[in-house]
Amino acid sequence: MPDRVDPYDLLKSIVQLSNTSLPLPVKLDHMLQSISRASQSSRCLLIGTEKIIPNGFLDRLALEKKPLWVEEGSPFRRENVFPEEEDLLRPPFACFPLYDGTSSRGILYLSFPTGYRFSPQQMDLLFLVAEVMESTIRNDDFQQMVQRHEKRVKELSTLWELNKALLTTVNLERILHLTLTAITIGEGLKFNRAMLFLVNEKDRILEGAMAVGPDNAEEAGKAWASLSRRNGALSDLITQLDPEGHSDLNSVVKGIQIPLEQEQCILSRTVLEGRPFNTQLPQSKEGWLQTRCERGCHLGSEVGCYVGEHLSRDPRMYSFATVPLMGKGKVIGVVLVDNLYNQNPITEEDIHVLSMFANQAGLAIQNATLYRNLEEVHQELKETQTFLVHLEKMVALGEMSTTIAHEIKNPLTSIGGFARRLDRNFPEESQEKKYSQTIIKEVSRLEKILKDLLSYTRDESLIFKELDLRDVLEGSLSMVIEGIRSGGVQLVKEYAAEIPLIKGDSLQLKKSFFNLINNASQAMKERGTLFLRVFPFSRNGSPCVRVEVEDTGKGIDPENLHNIFNPFYSTKESSLGLGLAIVHQIIASHRGQIEVDNHPGTGVKFIITLPAFKKGKENCV
Repeated sequence: MPDRVDPYDLLKSIVQLSNTSLPLPVKLDHMLQSISRASQSSRCLLIGTEKIIPNGFLDRLALEKKPLWVEEGSPFRRENVFPEEEDLLRPPFACFPLYDGTSSRGILYLSFPTGYRFSPQQMDLLFLVAEVMESTIRNDDFQQMVQRHEKRVKELSTLWELNKALLTTVNLERILHLTLTAITIGEGLKFNRAMLFLVNEKDRILEGAMAVGPDNAEEAGKAWASLSRRNGALSDLITQLDPEGHSDLNSVVKGIQIPLEQEQCILSRTVLEGRPFNTQLPQSKEGWLQTRCERGCHLGSEVGCYVGEHLSRDPRMYSFATVPLMGKGKVIGVVLVDNLYNQNPITEEDIHVLSMFANQAGLAIQNATLYRNLEEVHQELKETQTFLVHLEKMVALGEMSTTIAHEIKNPLTSIGGFARRLDRNFPEESQEKKYSQTIIKEVSRLEKILKDLLSYTRDESLIFKELDLRDVLEGSLSMVIEGIRSGGVQLVKEYAAEIPLIKGDSLQLKKSFFNLINNASQAMKERGTLFLRVFPFSRNGSPCVRVEVEDTGKGIDPENLHNIFNPFYSTKESSLGLGLAIVHQIIASHRGQIEVDNHPGTGVKFIITLPAFKKGKENCV
């Protein structure tokens, strides 16, 4: 090294570079240039540990941790020199191992022109420079480690806040929304859009459940700007966000159903293989390139690809990632995420964090599903218990009513017969004639009551046939249509164009609908509107048919509502109170349900749900 070079200037330059915020490779490159200029070396290299050949000359030098400088004509140990190292070992040259006390960081190597002589001061200076370089590398590693740990702590803190939000409810729909909101919110996992699909084990399909995300870039910008102005803990922000109203994305996702046997589909494979997929479409000079996922699936380009065709703006350039939702020992669904609007790449680290959150979300969703099923079972048990209590009452009441009816029927027949014989012998204008006609009229009324009573208490054999409920309803309507028209009641019929058939007894069902329609028309003493609706319906995944009979009368007094299906209960002086009891009995015998939607002062709606007929399967209860 020429004596005219001030050692202090070189050290100052190297130390200043070590304290800059430049990236490490740039920082080291500037240091090597400064050393080369100051030492006037032919070559100045930093040989990293990855370039040092194991068991070679340089590897031995690094293990010895001692500097080496060799002038022309000076001997040195040329042991284990590999051909790749020959070019570096031509004197004069100097090597300074970079060692931090625990591990090697590489070797600072300098070669010099022919005839160059080293001085002890120059070697001491280069040794100090090597120590500064080693310290720079060590500090950069430490800073990266600190940054990694800080990022990890932030990720764990974020996951903790997200999991706290999931613990605020057991409502399934709410948990689904919280899960997707946590994935898309800026302070959360920061994806543009998130879609959730749940496994239907019964039908072996994957069904779209919910989606959260903007429908276009403009909407995305507004949403991000709005969220950036909110303050507070992440868990509070998530729980305060209301579910979105109508969303095109949500509608599309809810309409997706994918057979789990369809192994070429990424969504299906995520469930079947229980692992995440990250599909990246790299950009080249020619623009975006279509890539294949594993096993040769052309993402978005093949016919019938749900992801590419339905969720992207352009299937040829759509990138997304999927992670499985893990329940207790099994996959219960899939979360699909993308960055459709800002086009940020989805990294493997993003997938790792998303997978950790998905595991917690999967357990929350599974628990909410179990809770909902438990609530449904509990409600069914309550309804069954109520029905059994009611049934016991009806059995006892039926036995008593049948006995009484038979005891009254015979003498009543005699009274009616004698009254008719006497009536034929009395003059038309006589007082006795009026008395006999009154007796005949009241006997007829009592006979009708006995007939209804026996009809209610007697076990009649039902004749089940395939029926269209629209025809049954029309048959019931024909028996009361004149009374409806004469009473000034407007009739509105809303029948679905196609409804499934049911299996039932036509006469019994006509009787039940007749009672409901007749009651509705009588409830509107003045002008009103009677609505009759028939449409397909699904309950617990099974097809049904729903009939609604609605009037615009005064409704039912809430105090009387719980008694309306009890026999002999009526608010009408001239009624025995068996009409709705008979309706309830007929609907129950058809494995259906009858519900009341009561609005006091504005009307009441009776809702009848009957199972649709399917060969080998016919229930929706």
